[in-house]
Amino acid sequence: MNIRTTYQQRVQNMLRRTNGSAIVETGPALFILFIVILFPLIDLMYMGLAFAIVWYLNHLEVRELAVRLPTETAQVLTDIDTLYTGTGFGAFVGLTNARISHPLSGGATYGGTPRTVTCTTVATINPFLTIPFFTGIPGLNESATFRVTSTRLQEEEGLN
Repeated sequence: MNIRTTYQQRVQNMLRRTNGSAIVETGPALFILFIVILFPLIDLMYMGLAFAIVWYLNHLEVRELAVRLPTETAQVLTDIDTLYTGTGFGAFVGLTNARISHPLSGGATYGGTPRTVTCTTVATINPFLTIPFFTGIPGLNESATFRVTSTRLQEEEGLN
């Protein structure tokens, strides 16, 4: 009888140990899933979208500059930046006129044969979710700066 009781206790102890292990492992698994995988993935997808939005802003600017006179460059860039940041995509990623710059002299460069216009757009985007890491990682816990340059044929002035 004593041997049977010991055997039953062993069986009960084994059953007791295996039943609670799933609950014990859930906390660390959720931590790894959310902090290490899901939130950084959401931030990286957001940064990919933000880069596409900055690229599209640059595309709009160089397309408009290609049909305008070089003397209108500053006004065109200011108008497009203001319109783009006030609505739609620009507002979604938090762009403001202060976060957009055009480092080329005069905002754009004209030249070449056939005549082309080149525009560079630099924009700074904050991450969607700020994730605490020990070091600064642009796009995850620091602002990311995107620089897009494109060139297009000048369509006005009858030169091309």
